[in-house]
This record gives sequence, C-alpha cells and structure tokens, in this order.
Amino acid sequence: MRSARAAVAALLAALCLTALPACGGEERLAELEQRAERARERVKERIERARERVREALDDLEQSVPRATPSTPAPETRGRTEANEVEAFLTDVITSVDRYWTRTLGDAGRPEPRVAYVWVPPGRVVGTGCGSPAGPDAAFYCPTDDTIYFSQQLAARLWQGIADDFPGERAGYGNAVGDFGVAYVVAHEYAHNVQEELGLFRVGQEFGAKPFELQADCMAGLWGNSVYREGKLQPGDVEEAMSTATAAGDFDVGNVQHHGTPEERRAAWLDGYRSGDPANCGRYVPA
Repeated sequence: MRSARAAVAALLAALCLTALPACGGEERLAELEQRAERARERVKERIERARERVREALDDLEQSVPRATPSTPAPETRGRTEANEVEAFLTDVITSVDRYWTRTLGDAGRPEPRVAYVWVPPGRVVGTGCGSPAGPDAAFYCPTDDTIYFSQQLAARLWQGIADDFPGERAGYGNAVGDFGVAYVVAHEYAHNVQEELGLFRVGQEFGAKPFELQADCMAGLWGNSVYREGKLQPGDVEEAMSTATAAGDFDVGNVQHHGTPEERRAAWLDGYRSGDPANCGRYVPA
C-alpha cells in the first residue's frame, strides 16, 4: 500500500511541475517570471555597457588618427619620374601584397596567384568585364576579367583623409585616411582575387556578401602582419588601417550586399593582423 501511495504522490508532484497554477503555484510562477525579467534586464545592461566600451575605444582610436585640414598638403601628382606618385605607390603596395600571397600559397602547394590591375587615371572612366565602368570612385575587384580597379583620384582623397563617401564614415564611424589606409583597400581587393582562385566565390553564395568581405578584411590584415614582421610598418600605419576598415563598414544589414558593420570590419582586419595565420581567416566563409 505504501508503494502505491508513493507512486500516486510522485505522479501528483510531476503534474504540479507541468501545471503549476493547477497545484496552487500561481505565486511561484509569477515569482519565476519576475526573476526571468530581471535577468533579461541585466543582460541588456551588460550588452549596452559593452557597446559603450566599444564606442569609447573607437573614439580613442579616431582621436589618434590624423585628419585632413585646409593646410594638409595633397599628394604630389608628378614626381621625379613621369609616373604619378599615387600610381607608383599603388604599384608598390600591390607588388608587396602579391609577393606575400605568392609565398603563402606556394608554401601551401597552391599555384602562384595571378591578377591584373588598373589604376584609373584622374578624369578617366574605363570599361570593365563586370558591366559597370570604373570611374573616379572605383575601388573593386572584377572576377569576370580578373582585374583590380582603383581610382587614383579616390586613392589620393583617401590618403588625405577627405574621402568622406565611405558608408561607415558618413554614419560617424572611422576615417578613411593615410597611405596605409590606401594600402588596406588594395590588400582587401587583392584578397577577393585570392578567394576567386581558391574557389570560395563558387560556394556559400547564399550567405550574401558579408562573409566574403569580412574574410577579405581578415586577409588584408594578414598582409599587414607580414609588413610588421618585415619591420616596415611606420608609426600610425595600424591606426590608419583600422580606421579605414571601420569607415568602410555599413549598417544596411537587410541587404544581401551588406559588407559588415564598422565594428565587424575593423575586428576582421585585426583578426588577420594579430594572428598572422591564414587558417584563422578560413572561418568567415564556409568552404
């Protein structure tokens, strides 16, 4: 008899756990809901504090980045040779980026990367294999003709810190500025070529543009790390790259062409720069 009573008691207890109001548990249920609400509020407060710390860090970063003033000299349009100074700088950067990826892919048993580039001259518009022409605001990689297009005019404006048409910067985040800001853009577009050669563009397209853009930022950071290891970074270079990556972010999160928020793009570049490990950038795009 005792065992039967115990079974009945256990059954009633189980029913009370699944139907608290029926067993006189309304007050207990209300107490649990209040606790859950307080817990949710605490989580919200922690998230907001974290966001505030990020905003403060970005503010500190931007204060350390030089901004253009009316007295800021423009880059020379003509140097000691017939080559445009900006054009020569862009060529130096892509040569360095190409050397890094040739060595890195070669060490992994991959073919040497191949890509063409066009530094669009001021006042010119050139045709591309992607349908859209490359004009004064061009800064993109076209997989159809395997070519990087970068406007010399945009590069000069970015160098001076007055390329204020970057989406993040328009929203008050970052400042696209400096020679290493220009170098970041070149390294980012070259990374898209590497993605194409590795076949990444042919997989995971359902995820939209964001994973590919963040991975390209991470890969640009890898090259930045190689420059650091070669002892060639100058004071302020890292800050310029981070600030430019921040300025390149956008908040159009519902768009399939969303490239990542300013904070995400800055974090992705730092991911590659701090690790120096190409495998670390593999997590952004599922292969």
